[in-house]
Amino acid sequence: MCGGGGGSNDDAKKEAEKRHQENLALQKEQMEEQKRQFELSRADNQARYQEQKATAQAAPPPPPEKTAGVAAPALDSKRWAKGGGKKQYTNPPTKQSTATKSSAHAAKSLYIPK
Repeated sequence: MCGGGGGSNDDAKKEAEKRHQENLALQKEQMEEQKRQFELSRADNQARYQEQKATAQAAPPPPPEKTAGVAAPALDSKRWAKGGGKKQYTNPPTKQSTATKSSAHAAKSLYIPK
């Protein structure tokens, strides 16, 4: 009453070992790729760091000329306080008609004798 004869135990072990070796090779390849990407990223970060360090150690910009006077505000506050530049278009005022009774109301109040 036992199940049908499966493959031999030696074949199963060989298949498992083969899969194990394939998985190890794949894992090794993935680790090498990860290391390569890390090295690229590290080189890029080092270059960026050197650039930022050079910028931080650079001499400050020259002072403004004495003839420049006082710096003006970026926006003239008086001009912008009014609403600025263009006038906004608005529709001309319309004549509003007086309210009328609705037709339903007029029909209710109409008395028709029988």
